[in-house]
Amino acid sequence: MDGVYVLLGDVIGSRDVEERASFRRRLERACERVSRNDDVLADVEILKGIDELGGVLSSPTSIDEIAFSLADDLRPNRVRLALVRGEVDVGVETRDVAKMDGPAFHRASELLETVERTDLLFDMETGRQPLDAAVADEINLLLLLRQDWTDGQREIIEAYRRRGTQVEVADELGVSQQSVSKSLRRASWPTIRTVEERLDETLRAYE
Repeated sequence: MDGVYVLLGDVIGSRDVEERASFRRRLERACERVSRNDDVLADVEILKGIDELGGVLSSPTSIDEIAFSLADDLRPNRVRLALVRGEVDVGVETRDVAKMDGPAFHRASELLETVERTDLLFDMETGRQPLDAAVADEINLLLLLRQDWTDGQREIIEAYRRRGTQVEVADELGVSQQSVSKSLRRASWPTIRTVEERLDETLRAYE
C-alpha cells in the first residue's frame, strides 16, 4: 500500500516511569482515543512495553489533533512523534500496525531518531517541503506552549471550547468571569486557538 502515513512515537524518559502498569493503562487509553479519528487506517497501538507506539493514517490532515491529544493524555510525561508518507508492503491486510512493515516504517524510525537529536517533539516528511517543515514547526511550538498550561488553565480552556463564552464557563466551573478571563489570558488564549485554526486550514492543503 503506497501513499499512506506511518506515525511512530516514543515516550520521553520512559525508563524513569515508576508506576509502569498504571502508565501503560494511560498510554493504552490515549492510543484508543486517537484511534477513533477518521484518518486512522491502522489503530495507534503500543509497540514495545511503555516506550513506543505506532499507527497508520490515510491522511495527515488531523495530525495536529492526534499530537495534541496524545500530549494532553500523557502529561506530565512527553512523547515524540514522527509522521512519514510512503509504502507499507507487509501485513497491510491485517490493519494491525504491529504486523505491518515497509519503507515508510523504516523512514519514520529514522526521522524519530532525528527528532530526538534535535530536542523537538514532532516532525513530518510527506514529500511536500517546505510545507512539511512549516507545519511541523507550528505543531512543535504549540506543543511547547500547551505543556506549560496548569491543570486549572487546561480545565478552563476545555470548558471554553465546549461553551464558547466566559460567562458560561464561569457558571459551569463555579468561578468568577474575571477568573476565567485571567486564566485564558495567562494561557495565551485565544491567540493559541487562532494559530490552531490557521494550522487546520494549512493541513487541509494536504487533501
